[in-house]
Amino acid sequence: MKTVFMKIFFIAVFIFFTSQIQTAKGGNPVGDPLPDNFLLKVGFFEFPGLTYTDEGGNAAGLVNEITIKTLENAKIKYSISSYPAPRLYKNLSEGNIHFFNGVSAIPVVSQSMIPSHIRLFPLEMRIYWVGDKRPISKKEELAGHSVILVRGFSYKDWGAWIRNSKNNVSFFDPYSHESAFKMLRKGRAEYLLNFKYIDSEVLDKIEIPNLVIKPLYLWYCSFNVHKNVPNAEALIKKLEASYQQLINKGKLKKYE
Repeated sequence: MKTVFMKIFFIAVFIFFTSQIQTAKGGNPVGDPLPDNFLLKVGFFEFPGLTYTDEGGNAAGLVNEITIKTLENAKIKYSISSYPAPRLYKNLSEGNIHFFNGVSAIPVVSQSMIPSHIRLFPLEMRIYWVGDKRPISKKEELAGHSVILVRGFSYKDWGAWIRNSKNNVSFFDPYSHESAFKMLRKGRAEYLLNFKYIDSEVLDKIEIPNLVIKPLYLWYCSFNVHKNVPNAEALIKKLEASYQQLINKGKLKKYE
């Protein structure tokens, strides 16, 4: 009887350490960190090209693709919905939305959520102009000039500063990125603020001779899980492993 017990004990120890070794090697974490009946609520705001709702009402865009493929590969049950930015941030702070793929430096995100360590997607803010104009590096250099901003975007702290009449900047705020670039081409304003990857989608359709593009800031999107989600840190590790597995298999593109 004692011999049988010892055999069972050593088999259990072997299985435990084998599973730990597999996880350390980069395999998917063993087991599901979420309770069986838990539905992970994912939120995003409309950011054309990156996170948006397509004509069929489905979540689309480069960043949403990373989110959806990673969650499905990890076999996590989820729902995903679009929200106006103020409502999204309110729901994130209150824990009504559990998951956000975006910049963790946003105050409400950094205060209430746990970020992943993997850099998922570069979000580069850029300034554009046509021809021979003064290069801009600081927002204060825009005083006395005209700028195009797409409505609904904050552009770090540049948007609020530009829209403040005390700072002597003329601005236009069209609803779409395509309209913004068309306005720049027509000379409606001297400068335009926008983002990498979104610009390529628009500039594939619109030719702007002598266009100058200057990077201003670079952030990276990360997986952000609300602190109140059960086993939040274990879930982050599972998602990181799932994402890396998709990259290694060539099923997701690695953006630099």
